[in-house]
Amino acid sequence: MCRFLAYSGPSTLMQPWLLDSSYSLVSQSRHARMRFEPVNGDGFGVGWYPAHDDPIPGTFVSIEPAWSNRNLREIASKVPTRHFFAHVRDATPGMPVSQSNCHPFQHDRWLWMHNGFFGDFQRSRRDFLSALSDASFNMITGNTDSEHGFALFLDEIGHDDQGNIMPANAAHAVVAMRNTIRRIIKIREKAGCESEAHMNFAVTNGSMSLFIRFSSDTGKPPPTLFYHEDNGATIVASEPLMDSEHWQAVNEDSILVLDQGKALEVSALNLKED
Repeated sequence: MCRFLAYSGPSTLMQPWLLDSSYSLVSQSRHARMRFEPVNGDGFGVGWYPAHDDPIPGTFVSIEPAWSNRNLREIASKVPTRHFFAHVRDATPGMPVSQSNCHPFQHDRWLWMHNGFFGDFQRSRRDFLSALSDASFNMITGNTDSEHGFALFLDEIGHDDQGNIMPANAAHAVVAMRNTIRRIIKIREKAGCESEAHMNFAVTNGSMSLFIRFSSDTGKPPPTLFYHEDNGATIVASEPLMDSEHWQAVNEDSILVLDQGKALEVSALNLKED
């Protein structure tokens, strides 16, 4: 499974969190401390919202390991942003190392990352595709379970008659996320998938963000997730980026909601039907 981080706060370069901190994301790409397999070398990606007035995020992805990519270091040390996502990948078997499979996935204003996997995905992939609208079906360029989850989420947000994503506030996005996870579970059940699905999702439209820590199998915990708040900045990451008592571990079956201008909210995911 992978490692990711998200930053939201005062304008910053990405370098302190991607490269300079004691356990930076690039460090985790070689020596992750909180997973059995420490290496996440099957590509990486960053997505950031520009400091100037542009709601569409920029992205940079590569199939190279994050620790050896010169361009990542150049971008991280030069581009200021108030909000960014970053991800280092450990590819699930059967899902090739390619740029189209690198996170974060981007569509319109939205960015999406996933740390985990849907077990037996090839068995259920046709059902996932059949469940999508034409607009979401056509946005998929890779073959990962992660991108299919993103497409389901965007369907839950909704499209207009031209296929454009509808506007969404935090409350709408929370409902969409819960419905997405319910649909993933039902699709997998229909396809006869008996293995677990780990769904640590991160999604943002630049003004609000959601983070999930969830596993479909209560006996097999999802990947770790932590958050840290300091001086107006909020960081959510698979592992703490430095030694500090201020990093808070996220419980299983939790949702974190970060809405612009508001404090981070952490609550139970609560997948019971509304």
